[in-house]
Amino acid sequence: MGSIATRYWLAQLPGWILAALVLGVAWRFMGLPGWAVLAGVALLVVKDVALYPLSRRALESPPHTGSGALLGARGVTQDGLSGSGEGRVRIGAEIWRAELCDGAGPLAAGSRVRVEAVRGLVLHVRAEDDA
Repeated sequence: MGSIATRYWLAQLPGWILAALVLGVAWRFMGLPGWAVLAGVALLVVKDVALYPLSRRALESPPHTGSGALLGARGVTQDGLSGSGEGRVRIGAEIWRAELCDGAGPLAAGSRVRVEAVRGLVLHVRAEDDA
Protein backbone atom coordinates (compact mmCIF):
# COMPACT_ATOMS: atom_id res chain seq x y z
CA MET A 1 0.00 0.00 0.00
CA GLY A 2 2.84 2.38 -0.71
CA SER A 3 5.81 3.48 1.28
CA ILE A 4 5.80 3.99 5.03
CA ALA A 5 6.13 7.75 4.51
CA THR A 6 3.12 7.84 2.19
CA ARG A 7 0.98 5.87 4.64
CA TYR A 8 2.07 8.09 7.54
CA TRP A 9 1.31 11.38 5.78
CA LEU A 10 -2.02 10.10 4.44
CA ALA A 11 -2.95 9.09 7.99
CA GLN A 12 -2.14 12.60 9.24
CA LEU A 13 -4.12 14.39 6.52
CA PRO A 14 -7.61 13.93 8.06
CA GLY A 15 -6.38 15.44 11.34
CA TRP A 16 -5.00 18.46 9.53
CA ILE A 17 -8.25 18.94 7.60
CA LEU A 18 -10.36 18.60 10.74
CA ALA A 19 -8.16 21.07 12.63
CA ALA A 20 -8.37 23.55 9.74
CA LEU A 21 -12.19 23.22 9.65
CA VAL A 22 -12.58 23.70 13.41
CA LEU A 23 -10.22 26.66 13.44
CA GLY A 24 -11.91 28.08 10.34
CA VAL A 25 -15.30 27.92 12.06
CA ALA A 26 -13.79 29.63 15.11
CA TRP A 27 -12.35 32.33 12.83
CA ARG A 28 -15.62 32.83 10.97
CA PHE A 29 -18.09 32.75 13.85
CA MET A 30 -16.08 33.49 17.00
CA GLY A 31 -13.70 36.14 15.79
CA LEU A 32 -10.51 34.09 16.07
CA PRO A 33 -7.74 35.99 14.24
CA GLY A 34 -6.70 34.57 10.87
CA TRP A 35 -3.08 34.28 11.96
CA ALA A 36 -4.20 32.00 14.84
CA VAL A 37 -5.88 29.64 12.36
CA LEU A 38 -2.73 29.43 10.26
CA ALA A 39 -0.52 29.06 13.35
CA GLY A 40 -2.71 26.27 14.74
CA VAL A 41 -2.59 24.23 11.54
CA ALA A 42 1.15 24.93 11.17
CA LEU A 43 1.83 23.72 14.72
CA LEU A 44 -0.08 20.53 14.03
CA VAL A 45 1.98 19.90 10.89
CA VAL A 46 5.25 20.67 12.71
CA LYS A 47 4.27 18.24 15.49
CA ASP A 48 3.65 15.49 12.92
CA VAL A 49 6.95 16.20 11.17
CA ALA A 50 8.79 15.99 14.50
CA LEU A 51 7.10 12.70 15.42
CA TYR A 52 7.63 11.08 12.03
CA PRO A 53 11.01 9.45 12.86
CA LEU A 54 9.54 7.75 15.95
CA SER A 55 6.41 6.70 14.11
CA ARG A 56 8.41 5.42 11.15
CA ARG A 57 10.33 3.01 13.37
CA ALA A 58 7.06 1.70 14.79
CA LEU A 59 5.59 1.25 11.30
CA GLU A 60 8.73 -0.47 9.96
CA SER A 61 9.05 -3.25 12.51
CA PRO A 62 6.81 -6.25 11.99
CA PRO A 63 5.05 -7.60 15.06
CA HIS A 64 6.89 -10.40 16.83
CA THR A 65 4.42 -13.23 17.13
CA GLY A 66 4.38 -16.99 17.10
CA SER A 67 7.27 -19.26 17.88
CA GLY A 68 9.74 -16.96 16.14
CA ALA A 69 9.23 -14.41 18.90
CA LEU A 70 10.50 -16.92 21.46
CA LEU A 71 13.79 -17.79 19.72
CA GLY A 72 16.62 -16.26 21.70
CA ALA A 73 14.32 -15.29 24.58
CA ARG A 74 15.74 -15.54 28.08
CA GLY A 75 14.00 -17.24 30.95
CA VAL A 76 14.36 -18.97 34.30
CA THR A 77 13.75 -22.64 35.01
CA GLN A 78 10.89 -23.33 37.41
CA ASP A 79 11.85 -27.00 37.81
CA GLY A 80 15.17 -28.71 37.41
CA LEU A 81 15.82 -29.84 33.84
CA SER A 82 17.76 -32.94 32.92
CA GLY A 83 18.30 -34.66 29.61
CA SER A 84 15.67 -37.28 30.37
CA GLY A 85 12.58 -35.17 30.83
CA GLU A 86 10.56 -32.06 30.54
CA GLY A 87 10.33 -29.17 32.97
CA ARG A 88 8.92 -25.67 33.09
CA VAL A 89 10.53 -22.36 32.17
CA ARG A 90 9.25 -18.85 32.86
CA ILE A 91 9.64 -16.44 29.94
CA GLY A 92 8.36 -13.03 31.02
CA ALA A 93 4.95 -13.64 32.61
CA GLU A 94 4.38 -16.99 30.84
CA ILE A 95 5.35 -20.48 31.90
CA TRP A 96 6.27 -22.89 29.10
CA ARG A 97 7.10 -26.58 28.92
CA ALA A 98 10.78 -26.99 28.18
CA GLU A 99 13.41 -29.59 27.39
CA LEU A 100 17.15 -29.29 27.27
CA CYS A 101 18.87 -28.96 23.89
CA ASP A 102 21.01 -31.87 22.76
CA GLY A 103 24.34 -31.84 24.56
CA ALA A 104 23.21 -29.47 27.31
CA GLY A 105 23.94 -30.46 30.90
CA PRO A 106 21.31 -30.65 33.66
CA LEU A 107 20.01 -27.42 35.17
CA ALA A 108 18.73 -26.70 38.67
CA ALA A 109 15.55 -24.74 39.37
CA GLY A 110 16.19 -21.01 39.09
CA SER A 111 18.83 -21.36 36.36
CA ARG A 112 18.88 -18.77 33.61
CA VAL A 113 18.26 -20.21 30.15
CA ARG A 114 17.97 -19.11 26.54
CA VAL A 115 15.52 -20.57 24.01
CA GLU A 116 17.33 -22.25 21.14
CA ALA A 117 14.39 -23.89 19.35
CA VAL A 118 10.63 -24.30 19.55
CA ARG A 119 8.95 -27.56 18.64
CA GLY A 120 5.21 -27.42 19.00
CA LEU A 121 4.52 -26.02 22.46
CA VAL A 122 7.83 -27.19 23.94
CA LEU A 123 10.83 -24.89 24.18
CA HIS A 124 14.30 -26.35 23.76
CA VAL A 125 16.65 -24.43 26.01
CA ARG A 126 20.22 -24.35 27.19
CA ALA A 127 21.97 -22.52 30.02
CA GLU A 128 22.42 -18.85 29.20
CA ASP A 129 26.16 -19.16 29.87
CA ASP A 130 26.40 -21.82 27.13
CA ALA A 131 24.29 -19.90 24.58
